[in-house]
Amino acid sequence: MKKFFGIALFILVLVVMAACNNKEPANQANAPVAKQGAEVDKASPVSGSEVFQKSCITCHSSGGITGGQININGAKIHSDFKNKDDLLSFVSQNMPKSAPGSLTKEEYDAVVQYLWEQK
Repeated sequence: MKKFFGIALFILVLVVMAACNNKEPANQANAPVAKQGAEVDKASPVSGSEVFQKSCITCHSSGGITGGQININGAKIHSDFKNKDDLLSFVSQNMPKSAPGSLTKEEYDAVVQYLWEQK
């Protein structure tokens, strides 16, 4: 009897695991509802100011965005870096300080464009 109970329990565990591993919803009622305008379209451009506010604000302030103690001065950016590509190279290799290189190429491009436009 113990052997039968053990086999039955094993089969029940397999059935439960298989049901939990279903990656697609069983029906549309279980599917997540997308809120209109809540998700960013992959084709839509990334906003440099949004990237700055999300990833840079803990350490930096720039333009009208107030954040950390280090203020990014547009004139200093233009004197420290020959062109936007130099700035992009520095930022993408060194920022954010807590996780250098962790942003997407689009995010780095957008935030560098935002910073380069600061005067």
